[in-house]
Amino acid sequence: MATEYISGSTMVLQWIYSGGTISFAGDFRSAAWTPSIEMVDATAGADTVRKRLTTFKDATASITFVDQTNAAGTASALDAGVSGTLIIGPEGTATGKRKITIPSFSQGAKYSWPFDNIAEVTCDFMANGAYTDSTY
Repeated sequence: MATEYISGSTMVLQWIYSGGTISFAGDFRSAAWTPSIEMVDATAGADTVRKRLTTFKDATASITFVDQTNAAGTASALDAGVSGTLIIGPEGTATGKRKITIPSFSQGAKYSWPFDNIAEVTCDFMANGAYTDSTY
């Protein structure tokens, strides 16, 4: 049976930037990674069906975590345009477990302070260079 990538208490979720490393692992609610590829239309002449060529790989990621400490450092670390590396390890750091490393730009933290509930932060990231989907 194949490994099922199940996140939980062992998940690694880090943002490494010029000011240091922030771990969201203990406070995360969700993490999403979306690799993609651009396509160009190669249809020409007598073609009767659309043809495409792949060009550039790209990726985005999004994390949501609870803002239990309202740490001032988190706001500046996730400010729009901050460059760094996002690491997502859905199953922890054991040998052979998945590790996604994305050099990226933060798109800016979005804060939610609901009445009578816990504050959440969501942040999207846009890849800036080659990402890796490997193992520890």
